[in-house]
Amino acid sequence: MKTTKQYNLEIIAGPCSITLENVNEIIDEIAPITTPYGTRAIYGARVVGLKSRTALPSDGKGIGLDYSVINEALSLSEKERKKLLLPSLTLAEKIYKKTGMVIASEIMLPHIQLPFFERAKLNNHVMIWSPAVNQLGWNILEMSNYAHRNKWHLGIKHAKFLGKDPLEVANHPDYKDETSLEKTLLGLTTYAQKGKGDLIIIHRGVDVPGRGDFRNALIHEVMRRVKTHIPHAKLYFDPSHSYGPKLKDKIVDGIIEAMKLTHNNTFLYDGVLIEVGTSPSDTEQHITTKELQELVNKLSTFRKLRSPK
Repeated sequence: MKTTKQYNLEIIAGPCSITLENVNEIIDEIAPITTPYGTRAIYGARVVGLKSRTALPSDGKGIGLDYSVINEALSLSEKERKKLLLPSLTLAEKIYKKTGMVIASEIMLPHIQLPFFERAKLNNHVMIWSPAVNQLGWNILEMSNYAHRNKWHLGIKHAKFLGKDPLEVANHPDYKDETSLEKTLLGLTTYAQKGKGDLIIIHRGVDVPGRGDFRNALIHEVMRRVKTHIPHAKLYFDPSHSYGPKLKDKIVDGIIEAMKLTHNNTFLYDGVLIEVGTSPSDTEQHITTKELQELVNKLSTFRKLRSPK
């Protein structure tokens, strides 16, 4: 009987969107979490200053701490933008200086946001990812070039759609066809042509009939097929956007179950991207720092966790 290889599991945790009020939660409560063996357990921090939203509120509320600066930058030349500072990156520098954690952020406007990241004092400890609402390859290509130049990690969140077949059919182990999600996701990875850091695929569930109380239905079997086609990529699980508010009390156990899944003699998932603490957006699907410690304790019984440098 083959044994499952032990790979260090990467946990990236933090609020849905960063604020002046919750930055100390990351530094004082999330970053210090350790395994029962005394090693630090949280590899990276979510520091998202601009949110992806279906509709743009006229007052900009819920869009993120960086909204007003980004909105101003859109009308300025590249030279003029250099005079601006992104509030989220000021907080990111503080987090990195005090914790050494990788700074992870969702990117909507690469040509506007990423030059700010290049100027930030983060020692290349950065992971950027594309949102599920944006499945445009050219954005991935642009992000890939920045990632290559700066040795950042590049993440791609798959789309909310699945395809023509019902969930129970498309997500079955014996399903032989290629769903629309897989076709699009595999296509997007071809735009990630360069990279000195990791390429990361992020499973965030799909919005389909039959999902029940899940915000977005889990498709672990589809992710197995994706990993077969992209063996060089890491696979992360985003339980916050799949379990959602109605199943928040199931998130910890759901992660444990997912992190035990195997594929080709190794674990299926290489990381977890999870919302923790308080936030002005989506707080109802965050777990608490106490629950994060509980999660770490349980994961440590069968997975090795990667510590920040």
